[in-house]
Amino acid sequence: MARGVLTSLLLVAGCSSPPPAPTHSPAIEADGVTVWPWRVEFGAVVCLDAGWLEQIACSPGTREHEALVVTDLPPSDLHAALLAAGFEPGSPGRWTDDGGVVTAIPPTGDRVRVEVRHQRDGRTVVEPIGAWMIGAVHGEPFPEVPWVFAGSAFAVNPEWMGPGEHYVADLSGSVIGLVTFGDEVIAFETVMADQETVEPMQWKVNTGHVPPIGTPVTLILVGTGTQ
Repeated sequence: MARGVLTSLLLVAGCSSPPPAPTHSPAIEADGVTVWPWRVEFGAVVCLDAGWLEQIACSPGTREHEALVVTDLPPSDLHAALLAAGFEPGSPGRWTDDGGVVTAIPPTGDRVRVEVRHQRDGRTVVEPIGAWMIGAVHGEPFPEVPWVFAGSAFAVNPEWMGPGEHYVADLSGSVIGLVTFGDEVIAFETVMADQETVEPMQWKVNTGHVPPIGTPVTLILVGTGTQ
């Protein structure tokens, strides 16, 4: 399955319901992503071992200073892979301002459990991505709260992306979010501000538990049901 097929799936997704999940075996593999029904895996590399966090995964040259891992898989290809696995996208989180009253609107979409597989002390470890984060102030464990397939957004002729229709996350690099930028492919279920002046930073790297920078890992997205 070549990237052209993934791109075709994405274009279809812009105007119709997702294609049915594949039922055959083995899994579909294409350009760094592996797809089963309700499960998608793709490669990444650890890019941060200390500091505040605003994202889980980003594209190269975007938000490596605030993300746990960086991946070469284009966000639009991840979107297409999730469609092929049977996931239904929703929309990213956002805020509304009604006469000075600001309201947080949570993201929607099928729920996703985010796990990470890597090598530690000569053995294969699979754990929730939450194990790589702790509370910014008190060091509390990350809660067992799911992410959702928000699906980023399409923008037509935006000045900052050029003419034509664009998948916003392909430029911003928002693959798996933590705080709410409003353009994530996979969004954290709880809306969090991306500015410290609005809301203090809530999560940081679980230093000492996260593998060294440059360690290759596999991110695993598993469906946990509709929202």
